[in-house]
Amino acid sequence: MKTMEDKYMALLNKEYPTDSIIIQEIIKLESILNLPKGTEHYISDLHGEYDAFKHLMNNCSGVIKEKVIFLFQKEMSNQEINDFCQLIYYPDLYLPKKETNEWYCQCLLRLIRLARYITSKYTRTTIRNYLQQDYADIIDELIHAQLDEMDQKYIYHLKIINMIIELHQQDDFIKTIIKLIKHFAVDKLHILGDLYDRGKNPHKIINDLIEYKRVDIQWGNHDILWMGAYLGQEACIVTVVKNCVHYQNLALLERYYGIPLRNLMLEATKCYPQKETNKAMELYCLELIKQCELKLIKQYPHWHMEYRIQNQNPAHLSPSQIAIIKELKHSFTRSMPLKKHMDFIFQKGSLYLKTNHNLLLHGCIPLDENGQLYQYHHFDQILKGKAYFDYVDHYINECYQKKQQPDYFWYLWCGQYSPLCGRKIILDQPGIELKNSYYHYIEDEKICLTLLREFGLYGSDCHIINGHTPIRVKDGESPLKGNGRLIMIDGGFCKQNQKKTGVAGYTLISNSHGMRLKTHHVHVGSYRHDVEYDSMIIYTAKNQEYIKDKKRGLEIIEQMNDLKKLLELKRQNEI
Repeated sequence: MKTMEDKYMALLNKEYPTDSIIIQEIIKLESILNLPKGTEHYISDLHGEYDAFKHLMNNCSGVIKEKVIFLFQKEMSNQEINDFCQLIYYPDLYLPKKETNEWYCQCLLRLIRLARYITSKYTRTTIRNYLQQDYADIIDELIHAQLDEMDQKYIYHLKIINMIIELHQQDDFIKTIIKLIKHFAVDKLHILGDLYDRGKNPHKIINDLIEYKRVDIQWGNHDILWMGAYLGQEACIVTVVKNCVHYQNLALLERYYGIPLRNLMLEATKCYPQKETNKAMELYCLELIKQCELKLIKQYPHWHMEYRIQNQNPAHLSPSQIAIIKELKHSFTRSMPLKKHMDFIFQKGSLYLKTNHNLLLHGCIPLDENGQLYQYHHFDQILKGKAYFDYVDHYINECYQKKQQPDYFWYLWCGQYSPLCGRKIILDQPGIELKNSYYHYIEDEKICLTLLREFGLYGSDCHIINGHTPIRVKDGESPLKGNGRLIMIDGGFCKQNQKKTGVAGYTLISNSHGMRLKTHHVHVGSYRHDVEYDSMIIYTAKNQEYIKDKKRGLEIIEQMNDLKKLLELKRQNEI
């Protein structure tokens, strides 16, 4: 009988049937290993703020402008640089209706230089695979050459550009080059949770991320709430509705996800006739949540959630309330647009991520009052630290794949010791919140190092990267904790938090030269005017970092070893 390894080699042999194909692939992978590490961006707590997110994706958190300044500061004025960048950010808005051929020629030459600079850390094959049919041969020719104005090839390239203009394809060609620039300016996007609630357009953010592809998500408490609602957890469902009512975001549920709320509205206004419609709906939902949560509190006493509701004696659900919940549950679990988004979030997400030398998570690693890892007596066992995170991550995926009981999603949403919440919040006494001890102890570098070691990270350049808790910059608070070992990157991307923070969020940027934190200034008005940023160096690499030094490099080396083994088997006629 064939072993699993034999079967794997047989499959690999079908994909690489000849020695020459195997050798070419090994050489290609070896060349990738020796390229500089790609640029990675880390952002958190987007909370449905689509306009800010779209601008961030268009300007790559100011990186595009930095590269334009680096290349062109000696030949362009500040105003010309700003105009050129706005063209890159919003080509549909800023491409001129009428402009001279000379302008187009100069613009295209500059875009090609910028594209050449940004794609320099990628293989030619990678770029060709991205371009596919969109002017692939022409762009490949234009960006893979170092030109001199006296060079014959420069003249040849000018003729190509002039022909594009003569055929009136210049606008399409400019847009294609701009897409290329944006695509390769950021190699990977890490989102540390909370896509949903508050802002009105989380669905637009998720649609863009689905198209973007090169993204991972560390689930936040607001994400897990929606995930639980999609799986039919009743307390999660009603809380999602209440949040949408509170943030005046009913259109997201009714128009986009197709979840009707008319019957709930009628019942709410009947129960609270003196209240404005939205207020009546919010109060009605609150009563439903209390009753759903009391049931969970009694069913799972070992979760210690009894603090959650101070008034423990609300009436039982009436037949009309049961009918409302049943209708909502049917709608949430059968909405196809919601399914598309939840599939993406489940498949791209995790409770935490170890990538390169960083630990990414949304909320916290819960600690007890003594700064020790909190012990959970959940799932009929005792768990703490990484073991707990791994178990819960597996549980979440099992619930998604096998549609198992999702009640624990409610605990993850609001539990005092939930790694996604980490706060003691009393449902019927809003405004009273007690943070987990984690948020006190992370000021101590030794605690941060202990937490990193718990997750198998020991290097001098290892960091915990956190979202969830807005940093009050205006009050002097720093996003760096534990002597720089922990970086908190929730700075108020959500407009409603900007009064607390004084800034409009952070982007943490990691590349082959090190890591820096960009602070977004609060932006007023249209994003046709660029956002301002401050930049802070987190660390500078002693030597430039290459793909071979990172997680992706280990995967490539493993792939190369498999191919070398296949080549050896073929040469020995054993396959």
